[in-house]
Amino acid sequence: MVNIDALWRDGHTPRPQAVKVGRDGDELVVDSGNGQRRFLLADCRLEAGIDTLPDSVYLPDGSTLEVAQKVAIRRLLGGLPPLQAGGHWLQQSWRALAGGLLAALVILWLGWRFALPAAAGWLVPLIPLSVEQQLAAQTLSWLQSNTELAPSRLPASRAATLQAQVARLQPAASRYRYQVLLRHAPDIGPNAFALPGGTIVVTDQLLAVVTRPDEILAILAHEAGHVEHRHGLRSAVESVGVLAALTLMTGDASSLTLALPVALANASYSREHEREADRFAYAALQVQGLSPCLLGYGLQRIEASLKQQHGDDAISSGSWFASHPATAERSRPLGQACPPLR
Repeated sequence: MVNIDALWRDGHTPRPQAVKVGRDGDELVVDSGNGQRRFLLADCRLEAGIDTLPDSVYLPDGSTLEVAQKVAIRRLLGGLPPLQAGGHWLQQSWRALAGGLLAALVILWLGWRFALPAAAGWLVPLIPLSVEQQLAAQTLSWLQSNTELAPSRLPASRAATLQAQVARLQPAASRYRYQVLLRHAPDIGPNAFALPGGTIVVTDQLLAVVTRPDEILAILAHEAGHVEHRHGLRSAVESVGVLAALTLMTGDASSLTLALPVALANASYSREHEREADRFAYAALQVQGLSPCLLGYGLQRIEASLKQQHGDDAISSGSWFASHPATAERSRPLGQACPPLR
C-alpha cells in the first residue's frame, strides 16, 4: 500500500498530527501509528491547494488531511473533479489566465462593435417621436450651457431662407418636420449637426464659409439623412446602453434627462452612418435636379477654411472631419468624377 505523508486535523484542536495515508480497495486508510481510520473513497472530497499550498482532503467525520505530495494524493483518490481540475489549471497557468483575459476582451469588443449597434438599430425605431423631440430640446439646452452656442448674429431672414430650403428635402413619407436653427458658435466653428426629432443646427461660421445656396442645401440634405436614419439617437443609445432604449420606448425620458443629452451632444457618427447620410443627400439633390457633387464642394470649402485657420491638425485629429470619411472620397459621389471646385 502506498504511504503518503500528511497532516491530520481533527477539527477540534489546533495542533495537527503527522499521519500516513494509503488506499485499500475502495477505502482511504489514515494511519497515525497508534491506529488506523478507514473511510470510503466516495465519501472523501479532494480540494486542490493554490500555488504552493497543500491539497486538502475532507473526510466524512469532519476531520481534514493536508497533503503536500499533490501528484501522489490525486492519483490515489482518482484525480480532481473535472470542474475543479479546470479551475485549478487556470489558477496555476499564467498562459491560461492570459488567454482567458484576452478571450474576455475579444468578446467584449465584439459585443460593443457588433451586438450593441445591432440591438440599438432594432430598438431605436420603436422610440416615440415625442421622446426624440424632448431629447433634442434637452441636448440643445445642454450645449448652450456648456459651449459657446449663442443666438445667431445673422438676420432672421437668413434662418427663414434655410427653413424654406430644407423643406424641399422633406421625403413624402417622413415622420419628421425639419426645423433649422441658426446659432453663433465660435467654439464649434463652421459646422451643421442634426438632433433627434428633426432639428438641424447650422452655425453662423458655416454660412460665412459656404456661401452658395446649392452647396448649403447639400449640407442640409446630409444632416437630414442623419435625422431620417436616426443616427444621433442610435449613437447615444449605444454609448448609454440598450436599457436606455428600452426605457425610452415607454415614452418616459425623465430618468435619462441628464445622461442622454450629454451622450447626444458628445456622440460621433460612425463612418458608415456618414456614408448613409451622404447617400441620402445625393438622392435628395438628384430629386431637386441638382448635382450630388455639391456636397463635396461644400465640404471642401469647410476643410480649406479649417486648414487655413488651424493648420492640418484641424483635420487630422479631434475635429469634425476626423471621424468622417475623407473629403476626397465624398467628392466622388457614387464613384463619379466631379469637376474641380471653383
